[in-house]
Order: sequence, then structure tokens, then C-alpha cells
Amino acid sequence: MRVMTLPWKFIVEWISAGEGVIRSVEKVYASSRSEYQEYLIAELYGLGKSLILDGKVQSSTSDEYWYHEALVHPVMLSHPNPRRVLVIGGGEGATIREVFKHCSVKEVVMVDLDYEVVHTCRESLSELHQGSFYDPRLELIISDGRKFVESISGVFDVAIVDVVDPIEGGPATALYTEEFYRALKNTLAENGIIVTQAVSPSLHPRVHAIIRNTVARVFRKVSSYITYVRSYNGLWGFVAGSDKYNPAELDATKIEQLISTRICAELKFYDGYTHQWMFSIPKPIREVLSRIKDYATDTNKAVLQL
Repeated sequence: MRVMTLPWKFIVEWISAGEGVIRSVEKVYASSRSEYQEYLIAELYGLGKSLILDGKVQSSTSDEYWYHEALVHPVMLSHPNPRRVLVIGGGEGATIREVFKHCSVKEVVMVDLDYEVVHTCRESLSELHQGSFYDPRLELIISDGRKFVESISGVFDVAIVDVVDPIEGGPATALYTEEFYRALKNTLAENGIIVTQAVSPSLHPRVHAIIRNTVARVFRKVSSYITYVRSYNGLWGFVAGSDKYNPAELDATKIEQLISTRICAELKFYDGYTHQWMFSIPKPIREVLSRIKDYATDTNKAVLQL
């Protein structure tokens, strides 16, 4: 979906074919089209400075930490000693920012397809990355995430997939299939853990369920969980997978203990009480998860379409 910049400085973000959100643009910092996607960095009324890709808000200074802390910390704290971490996507740098808050981390490899977007975010969105691109523990690789994970094995303790939604014709659909998750598992050291963003389970519950089912074909322990992100117009979903660890099995007391001993910086959103809420899936979503049996492969990626 293209960004629509109207004469009176609004953009329209389409949620579905018949539903959209109109957002007032207060100021534009960068706007162009890369080889892969259209991007806009702008001040949006009520959301603050924001990254918009192909017409969809990805991160806003007002609430991005609700998403990035939820994405990163449950799986990082589930692993007993995460030293090497792989991040696929995360071009604005906020995901690696949260990973670097863990005292145990020695190396982070970030793989992103779009150099132009990463470079623009590094220059124009310091509010989000907060210098994380310059951390000496980071190795930034501009490459196709799928090709990268298929080329490496047995290296990482944690893998985090922070890519755009599986939109038809978009750059990320191949990063939601069984074949991709099997390749991603192969990048892990023994008893590693992964997490992927998994669209909105309230706006697109069928697709969320398919992502969960696909991860479950590869890992023995799988859990869906949620957060709320105003910028995303409601609940947002994640799926974690591992053969040994399950963040859903950690209670609030344990999370508080782990945060106090293993995280070296302030958290604005995530704590033990919040963790319990994130893994308390509402009944309508649980019903969809139990009913939908489809999963995605390289040959039937169309089932993922929003």
C-alpha cells in the first residue's frame, strides 16, 4: 500500500480493503522509495516521530517500547545465558537497543535487506535506536534474511524476527514459512529460542494462528502472546518457539528476579505483572488458535495474506 500524502498533510493507513486510519503529518524528516519499499519518517499527530513503510506505521516515539520490549525480553530472559543474538529486520534499531540491555550479550548480528532504510533511520531516528547502531558488539549485515539463515548453523542463543507483515508482493513473506523457521532453528546453538512478530491477533487472527501453527511444526514448545500498541490500532501478537524454553512458563516473581539480575538498563513497559498479562490470551483469540489448523510453506505462502 502506498503512502498517501494529501494536500492538507495527512496520510491514510489502510488496515483492510475497506478500513483505514487518517493521520495528520506535522513534519516530514525523510521521504523516498528504496529498492524494496516506500518509506517516510515524519512527526504524526498524537504518535510523535514515526517510521512508516509502505503506508504502515512501524514505530512511533510515543509507544514503540510497548512493542520492542514485548518482542525482545520474554525470550531473552527465558534463555539462561544469551550471549549471541541474531536479529532479522528491525531497521530502526530499537530491537537491538533492547537486546543490548541484557548484561550477558557479547555479540549481536543484525541482518536487514534494505540499506537505504537502515541508513536513513540511523541518521534520522536516533530517538529510537539511541546509539545502538554504534555499539561495538553489533555486526550489521545488509542482506536477505532468508539467505543469511540458510548459510549459517549452530551459532546463536536467541533469534528475533522483526520484519514487516506478510503482505502480498512485500519483501518479508518468505520469512514466515516452515522452511524459513527450520533454517532459523538451524542457526541456533543447542536449546536456543526464537521469537517473531506475528501481526495483530485481533485484526488478523487467522494469520496470527497460521504463524503460530507454522512455528509449532518446527519447535516443541511454542507460545503466542500479545501487547497493545496504539500506533498499530490495537493488540499486537508474537510467537516464541524453542525445544526447551517457554516464556509462558515464567511467573511474575521469576521475571522480576531475572530483570533485576540480568538487565542493565531501565525498562519502560515490561515487568513481571505485565508479563503475566501478555501471556493471558483472551478467549476469542484462543478459540481461533484452536480452530485454525493451516500452516505456511514456501509453496502455499498465499495463506498468510492479510
